[in-house]
Amino acid sequence: MLADGKIDSLDTHLEQFKLNDQTRQVDLQNLLKEYSQLLDDYKVLKKAYEDKDVKGGSKAIATPTVPMLAAAKPRNPYVLVLVDGNDYIFNDELIREKEEGGMRAARMLNDAVEKYLQQSVPQARTARVIVRIYADLTNLSKQLAKSRLIGLEKRSISPFSAAFTRAISLFDFVDALDEEGTKFKIREQFKLASEDTACSHILYAACRDAAYLSQLVPYSGVREKITLVQGAGWNPEFHQFNLNVTQFPTIFRWSDLPVTTPIKGSTPMAPKQKAAVQKPMGPSAPARDSWRRESSMSVTDSAFGTDVFNNLSPPHTNGFGEHDRVGWENRSAYTQHPKNTQQDAQKDTQLCKYFQKGFCRYGNKCNFQHIPKGFDGINGSSTHPAPASSRASPATTTDRTNISSALPNSIIPGFIPLNKNAQRLDMYLTPPTDHEWKIYNTRFHKSKPCNAFHLQRICATFACPYDHSELEPEAKRVLQYVLKCAPCPRKGRCRVADCCYGHVCIKEGCVGLAKGCRMKAELHYVVEECQVSSLVPVDDEGEEKPEEGGVGVGVGEWDGMGQGHPLW
Repeated sequence: MLADGKIDSLDTHLEQFKLNDQTRQVDLQNLLKEYSQLLDDYKVLKKAYEDKDVKGGSKAIATPTVPMLAAAKPRNPYVLVLVDGNDYIFNDELIREKEEGGMRAARMLNDAVEKYLQQSVPQARTARVIVRIYADLTNLSKQLAKSRLIGLEKRSISPFSAAFTRAISLFDFVDALDEEGTKFKIREQFKLASEDTACSHILYAACRDAAYLSQLVPYSGVREKITLVQGAGWNPEFHQFNLNVTQFPTIFRWSDLPVTTPIKGSTPMAPKQKAAVQKPMGPSAPARDSWRRESSMSVTDSAFGTDVFNNLSPPHTNGFGEHDRVGWENRSAYTQHPKNTQQDAQKDTQLCKYFQKGFCRYGNKCNFQHIPKGFDGINGSSTHPAPASSRASPATTTDRTNISSALPNSIIPGFIPLNKNAQRLDMYLTPPTDHEWKIYNTRFHKSKPCNAFHLQRICATFACPYDHSELEPEAKRVLQYVLKCAPCPRKGRCRVADCCYGHVCIKEGCVGLAKGCRMKAELHYVVEECQVSSLVPVDDEGEEKPEEGGVGVGVGEWDGMGQGHPLW
């Protein structure tokens, strides 16, 4: 058996071992904690290094600290609206108002961007809105002057751009001198904003020129960062990036500027020349009128500022105050038609009654004079403004041969397309085929369909006597076409969203003389008037709704399209 001293010694050693073991456990726990902290610091350091490497920054490694991690969150976030002003042009009504239009355009754009951010970009709802518009103001002013929206000064758009810049502190409309300067500024601003962590979102309004495509390739699918803005001349190749797309149709034009030749200033006439025009005398007067008719000119050419003698040099005049017509004597009415001299002279002085009403099917081939109603024919003035259809030259007054390409082929929900005269336009519909007419006539003779139910999906008539059963697709298309051929009571002033009546004659080439055309003469817009100039929101308040009744095709009438299909 062990002695008592030996037992006490072993007991002492055991207690000592337990104390040492507890100390080692504490040291091990501290070591593990330090190791874990070291791993966390290493991960943070590695992430910071990789971020700097991706952004092309310096690869110098700094020890991560708490202030550095807190600074990673962006301060003062902002949203950049980047606009190519050469392609994205503001609506006509804003451009015409000059300074007031520029300030109103800035406020409208700010409201539209904030509304979009609230609905579609939640992470940027509280961010500041910065707008940068770059354009060649000289060339832009020239284009707008050709469309007669502003004056003929070299930089006539400057009052608008300056007012836009002054309206809101973070909005700038900058002159980039030329198109290359515009592209350079757009690229650099986009590169700077895309690398800036404070930039929450970019609205990219430069989606017409293919030169911008390469810059968006690295950001394909990054919807939380970039949104494309659709406008006039949208390039469909931008769809390949799978980015969100929005529109601001009440601010930017939805169609290209109309191609219009600017009016040239006419050369002032001498008193003797003006007297000769007022009182033509002698045999040269019929010869002059015959020459004008053969060369497709009339009194209207000089009435609206076009000088018919601008291209003649030198400016010698004869006894009647006109330029010498060397070699024109053989082209006069006396030498060409000696038997019909009096009849031709009578036609030269007789006005075309159809042109006075706003249309003439013969155009510049008409034998009668095309003078706008109210034009006095003496000094190029008018007793009262002529209608829009008579202000154009005779060659383009009745040009409706290609309205299918001018009218819109689709309608944006919630907006109504308008032409340059603020008149409503309809989407072009192709005429129904014989097969579709046959299906519709069969259905119509069986039971008259309800227009409101089938085209607006709502019928508020109690005990409606018309048919509400489902229509065949062919019959529904014919019904839509038939109603579009009937004039809306409000004509071009209508702003009802689902108005099924017509606001412009959509028949190709129809000038209002065809039998069966129910559209008035003023609704037969020419090709230039069928182009979309702007979009306005729908306004259903206070508008008259179309009747719910079943208006359809009746037997034995003619639709005026050269076919035997009846029209209601």
